[in-house]
Amino acid sequence: MSARKAVARRAFALLSPAFVAVAIAACGGSSSDQATSLLKQTFSGTHAINSGNVNVALILNPSGSSTLKGPISLTLGGPFATLGAGKVPKSDFNIAISALGHTGQLGILSTGTNGYVTLNGTNYQLPASTFQQLEQSFSSLTSSSGRGSSSGTLGKLGINPLHWLVNPSIAGNDTVGGASTTHIRAGVNVPALLSDLNTFLGKASSVGVSGAARLPSSISPATRTRIANEVKQPRVDVWTGNSDKTLRRIAIGLTVPVTGQISSLLGGLNATQISFSLQYADLNQPQTIVAPKSVAPFQQFQSKLQGILSSIQSALGGVATGSGTSGSTTGTNASPTNTTSPGSLSNYSQCLQSAGNNVAKMQQCAALLNGK
Repeated sequence: MSARKAVARRAFALLSPAFVAVAIAACGGSSSDQATSLLKQTFSGTHAINSGNVNVALILNPSGSSTLKGPISLTLGGPFATLGAGKVPKSDFNIAISALGHTGQLGILSTGTNGYVTLNGTNYQLPASTFQQLEQSFSSLTSSSGRGSSSGTLGKLGINPLHWLVNPSIAGNDTVGGASTTHIRAGVNVPALLSDLNTFLGKASSVGVSGAARLPSSISPATRTRIANEVKQPRVDVWTGNSDKTLRRIAIGLTVPVTGQISSLLGGLNATQISFSLQYADLNQPQTIVAPKSVAPFQQFQSKLQGILSSIQSALGGVATGSGTSGSTTGTNASPTNTTSPGSLSNYSQCLQSAGNNVAKMQQCAALLNGK
């Protein structure tokens, strides 16, 4: 009997890997195969993104500098509802920036026919001619890129993650913006990503309102090669809806070393961590967006904005000369410069995700950038 048991054990040991392989195949293949399939479904075909609440965050976290302290962040968030191709959507966005010891916020609202800006609690209506130029620019920017079937906001901007995501794997399941999602983690083909960015710049360079400065139209091949060689630890996380395979969140993280003259100019800066995220909540749910009841002359806004830009320019000059960055900025909510704790950036990102579609909570997250 014992001999038979020994033979049975050996047979089981030999056959077990085969059974496991068959079981994996029956469940749809490896994690990499499933992740690749989900990415193709997410970034190709047609996906309905007609309304909801969007949050975009760009964070630069410098290290090594004696003058450039703490993260620099730019966030945009709020409800939106599309009104058709080429039309400025209805939206009520809050833009917040935190940099060089200063924080500032600006509200931008569109009813689809009129535009408004809000600064320090006062609303200003955009001139009709300015809004028309904005609509024309928006139509140009979001027109078909001619680069295949990439869908959604990223595809309209000429950015197709299928071109540059590599070695994907499934990281788990999460609830994002009220939706059940699959979390996919992948590496980045940096040259291909820069190629997509080049396409975006070609489209965005045509955008300009009332003589405003235009974006550069391209990145030279030599510059793209240099950047690709310098970028370290690039990573992308994607959350796709389980029911509709529509993008709910994408987060990109990478580190760029800084050397030479730029490092010296910025107080010994040796590297910058760059984080970008885009997230949708309450996708395709009704949104209420109404015009403000009272507005002030737009000329007053222009005057205040000029004062803010002058203060920012002065602060940037202080960083370059090493004269410090603390102080107040005209027209912004000023705060003293603080040293960022190691967990602040992670806490800030988690706070934004937890805020969902609540703009007030998004604004409260800014305090975490200064380690509060």
